[in-house]
Amino acid sequence: MKILFWIFLNSSILYLIQFLLNTTDYPDAVVFSGWWKVFLLGWIILWLLNYTIKPLLKLLGFPFMILTGWLFSLVINSIILWLLQEAINSILMLWDITYKINWWVNFIIAVAIFTILNILYSLLFSKKW
Repeated sequence: MKILFWIFLNSSILYLIQFLLNTTDYPDAVVFSGWWKVFLLGWIILWLLNYTIKPLLKLLGFPFMILTGWLFSLVINSIILWLLQEAINSILMLWDITYKINWWVNFIIAVAIFTILNILYSLLFSKKW
């Protein structure tokens, strides 16, 4: 059950970022091709980044998290989202898949969406329950 929710959450992160940022005012905020491939392979890459790189970044950034009241987690999530974007565009370039968040304001909004969904996941599947 937990892994199925995690698959759904990671796919929904990519979909929500694309859906919420591509408005009529900014139709090219998130540019991607091969939509089902982006969501399918993107969740795998996001899962790998969350379970390998993110704990290391949290360990290194722990003093900053204490000093900033956990706001440094936004920086960690922005690094993870940037690594996801780079991994999709460079590693998966062979399969004609692209995923690019244009403009820095859109990237900040995408990081906020990513952080909120990760907090939701942590609250729902906390071991304290």
